[in-house]
Amino acid sequence: MTPALVGLHDLAFAFLDVDQGQEIQMVLDAAIAVFALVLFALSLSAYRRTRLRRLLLVSAAFILFAVEVGIAQLDDFVFAVGYRTDLIIVAAMEFVILFLFFFAVVSKD
Repeated sequence: MTPALVGLHDLAFAFLDVDQGQEIQMVLDAAIAVFALVLFALSLSAYRRTRLRRLLLVSAAFILFAVEVGIAQLDDFVFAVGYRTDLIIVAAMEFVILFLFFFAVVSKD
């Protein structure tokens, strides 16, 4: 097999390997949190330039999204408050995030 096919083969089995699944999820969660923080910074910068209130709402939604991912990760490793508590917190934060995005779309500046 060529080196490219070997690398592709190893990558395919890494996604199928149950033991590495947790590691992949942690990397993806970290990437999601970083991307949400970048979007927060960009939308906050746009708010400072334009003073559109809807951009402030979008900024709040992005920072809450990053916090949500952080809470989910911290619950697994630090808090251990329980499976149900983590689901309730994440679901409530997702509702607030969706509400902020909706309000940003329908609000008039």
